[in-house]
Amino acid sequence: MSRARLLVVLLLVACTGALAAAARRPVVAATPRLGELPYQVEAWQGREAAALDDETVQQLGADAFLNRSYSDLATSPIGLYVAYYSQPRPGVSLHSPLNCLPGTGWETLDVATRDVGEGQVRRLIVRKNRDRAVVLYWYAIHGRVLASEVVSKAWLLHDSIRFRRSDAALVRIVVPVADRQGTAEAAELRALAFARAVLPHLSHLWS
Repeated sequence: MSRARLLVVLLLVACTGALAAAARRPVVAATPRLGELPYQVEAWQGREAAALDDETVQQLGADAFLNRSYSDLATSPIGLYVAYYSQPRPGVSLHSPLNCLPGTGWETLDVATRDVGEGQVRRLIVRKNRDRAVVLYWYAIHGRVLASEVVSKAWLLHDSIRFRRSDAALVRIVVPVADRQGTAEAAELRALAFARAVLPHLSHLWS
């Protein structure tokens, strides 16, 4: 075996050992403080949304979650849902709305990605019977705002090895399209404005 090949083999062995050691070390999880999110976010006043039923809570499997609606009194309330997971485990992980919404009867009409300054979020336009809504969601991974499921999983793997942290949160915002004359564009502008307003408050809740 040449010297160069030997160095490559040794490097691979060393990396494998480091990954195995990292996997054996306990994961450091943050303590979520979702209840500290202000009820007043700029012009929006928040209140607790209807409680989730036990079956839904069990299916979500989150270690902590927040379910509120925020209203500026002039338009329909905005739904805010945050689910925090301390670490992945069998059968429990971040749930993508792209997969969950169809299971509750919502049809996805359009998917896009939007920039919110601190990162990128996924934007969905969905329909259920005659109701329409705009959904924004993103994955909060240790200070990052990520729209992509694949990218978020890659960062989780990176951070679990380097920092021994595999906790993450899913943030979802839902804005109904007001009525039959309302437009998805107007609902999206409201959703993005609220997302930019609430983002500075979120990172402190599990950092």
